Amino acid sequence: MKALQPLFLFLLLYSGVLLRAQESNEMQYLFGSGQSLSISGFGGPMAEFSSIRGEFAVSAGGGGGILINQRFILGGYGLGLTTRHYYDEPLPQSCLKDPLVGFGHGGFLFGYIPDPNSKIHLSFTGMIGWGAISLYDDYDQDIEDHLGVDNVFVFLPKAEAELNITRWFRLAFGLGYRFVGGIDKRFLHTGGNYYQYYREADFNGPLANISLLFGSFKTKNQ
Repeated sequence: MKALQPLFLFLLLYSGVLLRAQESNEMQYLFGSGQSLSISGFGGPMAEFSSIRGEFAVSAGGGGGILINQRFILGGYGLGLTTRHYYDEPLPQSCLKDPLVGFGHGGFLFGYIPDPNSKIHLSFTGMIGWGAISLYDDYDQDIEDHLGVDNVFVFLPKAEAELNITRWFRLAFGLGYRFVGGIDKRFLHTGGNYYQYYREADFNGPLANISLLFGSFKTKNQ
């Protein structure tokens, strides 16, 4: 439950943003009369800059989905660690010569854009996903040979500054925080004591990202 507390807090704040965005002197509707419905798509690559076990880390992947009235975001994403991080702690009964840390996750993407018509505007997004942390040999990257695979839950809220470059291309820069929960994989250390392969603090932390977004970003005024 502790790992889900940040998610509940973010959803509460996110709901407040949506309610405030709907306040005006004239009643507005998400669907039906009062506002025409517009649905378009977007997608593109993204890079994430963070810290893994105290070292600078880069993850790469992509995401996409649909835009409802150019404001509401619903979609999915996937990210995988691309930098190399050696696991330098003792691994009893392990045949790995130079163990590296593997980390990847994917899931749902949702968000809200208060003012998509501005050339430079903010967007508030959240990623909720599942993935795995593992160890693998530097000389054998076959996924079937990974050691200590630990399935984890990932929650990543962030705020981004988006630049409307053209009607079909946006550039986004963001800041956020990654919460990783469900880490419980352990191994028997010499001396008969159990130790964890990984700790949540090794993967939790602030991050920055850059995304290239391609799609239909034309508003009703264009």
